[in-house]
Amino acid sequence: MARVANTLLNGIQGTMGDMIFYQINGVTYTRRKPGRRTNAQKKRMKKSPLNERSQGMFAMVQKYLKTLRRAIAFGYQEHTVGASLPYHACVSYTRKNCFALDGRDYRIDPALIKVSRGSLMPPEGAKAEKVEEGILFIWRNNSWISSAKPSDQAFIVIHDTENTTMDWIDLGNFREQGEHLFKLRSYYLSKSWHVYLAFSQKNYISKKRTLSDSVYLGVV
Repeated sequence: MARVANTLLNGIQGTMGDMIFYQINGVTYTRRKPGRRTNAQKKRMKKSPLNERSQGMFAMVQKYLKTLRRAIAFGYQEHTVGASLPYHACVSYTRKNCFALDGRDYRIDPALIKVSRGSLMPPEGAKAEKVEEGILFIWRNNSWISSAKPSDQAFIVIHDTENTTMDWIDLGNFREQGEHLFKLRSYYLSKSWHVYLAFSQKNYISKKRTLSDSVYLGVV
């Protein structure tokens, strides 16, 4: 047992019998090893159309969210629960809510993606458009409605799904200002971007942030 304890202190997985011990963010968790399947069970699972579709959708989610990891880490920080990290929460949400039927196949719909989820009041009356210096985000100042405060800061994400490149800013202008100019060089300005806007509110006691659900503002 001492050897397992020392292993955990070093942040490495340990095992004892049918239990697995592991550390996330300094907290130790345990889970049982998955039961072994027979060859016949594995063969049936591989042939199952439902299983194939599920695996295919999971692979699509992983590929789509790959370049959004930094944004997700910020936008889903309210969803760190035990061993479940922000990325896990986003993967789960995307698999359940962000697919659209395209003919007989499924595809991820960027309009359904949430790069941020939380309890804060979301943006209202928001839109985005290209201007000479970059992308201008505009929203209605809805401070003091529900949890919204004038000092909430914009969380902006722009995503190029075709070339799997991404750029983002976590702390933009305040909610009361009603706009934020996301500056881009001419090369990037010539590209098409899926754009998202959310708000972030800082708790000066806990030093943590509350986020709003993101709003999809289309392709610019």
